[in-house]
Order: sequence, then structure tokens, then C-alpha cells
Amino acid sequence: MRAGLLLAAAVLSACRAEPSRPFPVGLLRPVPPRVAAEAARLGFDVAAAVPDGAVSAYAGAPSHRVGTEVAADWTALRLLSARAVADGARGFYFRLPPAPAGRDHLDYPEELQAPARVLRELQALRPVLEFGADASAPFAAPPGVRARAWHFRGRGYLLLVNDSGDDAAFEGEVFEGLRALFEARSDARRVLTTCGGRFCLPAGRALWLEGRLR
Repeated sequence: MRAGLLLAAAVLSACRAEPSRPFPVGLLRPVPPRVAAEAARLGFDVAAAVPDGAVSAYAGAPSHRVGTEVAADWTALRLLSARAVADGARGFYFRLPPAPAGRDHLDYPEELQAPARVLRELQALRPVLEFGADASAPFAAPPGVRARAWHFRGRGYLLLVNDSGDDAAFEGEVFEGLRALFEARSDARRVLTTCGGRFCLPAGRALWLEGRLR
């Protein structure tokens, strides 16, 4: 987790400031009591209905039942959440697939990993989404790529979402001064694939980027 985001979250928590644009993240009921308690412990909201302006998504694969097959992967679920953010959603919730009778989702932690990871990422970004000022993207995105940018506490933040059917190519220099968030490498050029001397964001992928402190 990037230190800048953690510091910003700590500062805002200490000040108890009211966000100008609340962005709750969490789960939609029905969920078992034990799952609801764990979600609340992690700081996620558990709601009976999607709040105004928020978006919900199913956290399982088609015909999925917990304990019988593998859930939708993290990349697919992150794309759903990133697309919602890029389109201006004011919150994001997952609907969990039903658990087998007598069990709950915490009995199958491997199948909760993907949605939990996406919610943790959004939770870390909430200071930016709730308090950041909308900004222009620092470069033009290729056709088929949605881009949304913010300024927050002296840094720029950028979200790129490629929900087209084709890989999207970027010139490497556009990523100078930007760090990839929630990736194994901070250099965005090492996160992307190479394509014809340029760098491609694969189809169906989202990328969060953070600029240098000004």
C-alpha cells in the first residue's frame, strides 16, 4: 500500500472531516451475520439497498455458488469497480453469491479474496474519491480507454480503464512521474505489456496511478 494514501487517510481520520462526496464501499444484504460483522470490522458498509448514486456488482462467476466453483477473479471484479468510479459512481457494493446451507462465506476464504481485495483498494482510495478535486488527465487516453483524474493533497491521481475489446497502446514517456498503485511493480511500464515499441494496457484491465508530491 502506498505510504501517501495511508498518510492521507490517517490525516483525514484524525480531523474527522465530512467528505464533500461520500464514497461508501461494502456489501449488500442478505449476508450471513458473521460475514456482516467481519465486513463492519474491516470498515466496509453493509447495506440493504444500493445508496443513491452508488453501483453494485455481483462478486461471483455466472452460475456460481460458494464452495462449488471458483469465484470471479480479481481482475474482472476490479474492472467492474474501476468502471463504476470512472463513470462517476458515488459508492460501490458487491452482492455475494449464496453460501451453502449451514455455512457462510468465511468458511471459503479463498473465494472471498478477490472481492475483499477490490474493496480494500477502494477503501484506501476513499480520501481521494471523497475529498479530491476533479482534474484533467495529464495525457490523452487512447480510443476505448476511460480516464478520470483527481488532485489531492499535492498529488495527482489517475484511473485508466480499458473495457474495450482491444489492447490500448501508450507511449512510455506519458508515465514519467507516475506510480502504479496496488501492483507488484510501481513502474507502470513494467506493469503493462509491450506492444510494437509502446506499452499496452490489456483489454479488460484497470490501472490506478499516483503522481509525485508537488
